[in-house]
Amino acid sequence: MYFGNLITAVSLRKCFYLSAAVLVLSTLMAAVIIVKLSPLEAVKCQLQTVTAAVEWSTLANQPIDSSTTTSSSTSTAAAAVAASATQTSHEGRREGNERRYREMRERMVQSKVARMSRRMRNRVLPLLNGSAPVEANPNVHIFYYAWYRSLDYDGAWQHWNHAILPSWKKNDKRVFPEGAHSPPADIGANYYPNLGCYSSRDPQVIDLHMRQLRDAGIGVAVVSWTPPSASDKTDSLMPDLLDAAHRHQLRVAPHIEPYAGRNPINLMEHIRYVLERYGSHPALCRMRREDDGAVLPVIYIYDSYVFPSSAWWELLSERGNLTLRGTELDAIYIGLLVDSQHKNHIKKSHFDGFYTYFGINGFSYGSSWKNWKDLGKFANQNGLIFIPSIGPGYIDTQVRPWNAENTRHRRHGQYYEVAWRSALNSGASVISITSFNEWHEGTQIEPAKPASNKEFTYLDYEPEGSDFYLNLTKWWVQQFTEKLNAVSSALS
Repeated sequence: MYFGNLITAVSLRKCFYLSAAVLVLSTLMAAVIIVKLSPLEAVKCQLQTVTAAVEWSTLANQPIDSSTTTSSSTSTAAAAVAASATQTSHEGRREGNERRYREMRERMVQSKVARMSRRMRNRVLPLLNGSAPVEANPNVHIFYYAWYRSLDYDGAWQHWNHAILPSWKKNDKRVFPEGAHSPPADIGANYYPNLGCYSSRDPQVIDLHMRQLRDAGIGVAVVSWTPPSASDKTDSLMPDLLDAAHRHQLRVAPHIEPYAGRNPINLMEHIRYVLERYGSHPALCRMRREDDGAVLPVIYIYDSYVFPSSAWWELLSERGNLTLRGTELDAIYIGLLVDSQHKNHIKKSHFDGFYTYFGINGFSYGSSWKNWKDLGKFANQNGLIFIPSIGPGYIDTQVRPWNAENTRHRRHGQYYEVAWRSALNSGASVISITSFNEWHEGTQIEPAKPASNKEFTYLDYEPEGSDFYLNLTKWWVQQFTEKLNAVSSALS
C-alpha cells in the first residue's frame, strides 16, 4: 500500500513538472509569434488612400508636372481615359442604333403608305372611275360651312386667317406659335383648297359646291347657321344656298350653332325667324315623322346638351308649357350626342333624333365606331332617329398645334372606308358626313391640291387626285342606297 502511494506521488510530481515546462514553452512560442506578426498587423490596419475618380475634362485642364507625376497617377489617368472612351463608344453605338431604328421605321411607314396607295388604285379607283351617275340620296346629309370670306371678293379675310388657338388644357406648359394666319399663302388649315381661298358668298362657288354634292349622291347640305346679329353670321347666305340647292335637286337643313348668348327662349325666336323666312322654300329639307306621318322641316342643334333636359322638355314635349309641337314651329329636331349620358338627355328632352358630329373615332362616346350598334338599338327602342357622323379623317394642328393626339390620318381613304362600314353596320337609316368644307379641322371632302409656303407643306389627296374623296363618297352612297333598298324590299 505504502509502495503504491509512493509511486503515485512520484508520478504526480512528474506530471506537474512536465505541465509547467509545456506552459513555459507555449508562452515563449506565443510571444515569438506576436512579435513576428505585429509589423504585418500594423500595416494591415492603416487607413488606405483612395484615389478619386478622374474626369477626362479635369485631366485635360490640369498642367502636367513631370517631377511630381507618379506611376500611380499615370495609371489612374489612363484608366479614366479608357473609361471615357468606352462610354463615348457606347453612346455612339446607341445613337447609331436609334438612327437606324428611325430609318427603318420611316421605310416601314413609306412602304405601308405605298401599299395602301396601290390597294386604292388597284381596287377602288377602277370602281370610282367606272361608276355611273347616281341619284341624290336624301338620307345622306353633309355638314357645310358658309363662313369663308376673301380679300378680293369681300374686302377682308375671314376664317382663312384663323387665329392659332390656346390649349384647352390648363396644365399644358408646352410653347406653341401664337397669332393668326396670313392668307393666301398661309391659311388656318392643314390642307389647301383646290379653289384657293374662296368666298362663301361668291355665287359661282356656291353653285359649284352644290353641283359637287349632287354628283357625289349627297341629298342634304346641313348648313352652319347663326342669326343676323351674330358676329360670324351666315344667315345672309341662306337664300343663295337654298336657290342653288334647288337647281341641283338638293335640300338644305339649318345647323344651329352655339352663338353668343344662346338660350332656349331666344333659340325659339330664331327658329321662328328661320321657318318664317325660309319655311316655304322647296329646297328646305323635310322628313316624315313616324308617330303621326307629319312632314316637317329638319333642324340640327349643335351642343344641345348645354341646356338641361327640363328646358328642352318645355319646348319639345307636347305637354310643355312652351311646346312647339303642333304649332308652326314644329319640326324634326336633332340633338347632339357626345357622351353616353346624353342618351338620357336626348330621351328626356323629347328630341326626334340625335347625331354624333365628330369624325374622330375614339374622341368621344358618340364618335366611337364601336358604340354605333348600341346607339342604333337605343334609338330603335325609343322611337328616335340615329344619325352617325362619319369623316375622311381629322387634323387641326394649324389652328390647334397642341391637339396632334386627336389627328386621324386618312390612309388613302381607308379611314373613311371603315367609318362608312361602321355606319352601315349600325343599322342607321340616315348618315351624316363631317364634312364638305370644314378646312380648319381637316375633315373636308372638298377637292384639295398640293401647296406649300416657306415654312409649311400642306397635305393633299395625291396620288389619287383632288376629287378623290368626292368620288369615294359617291361610291359609298351607292352602297348605302342599295342597302336601304334591300331593307325596304324585305319589309314590303
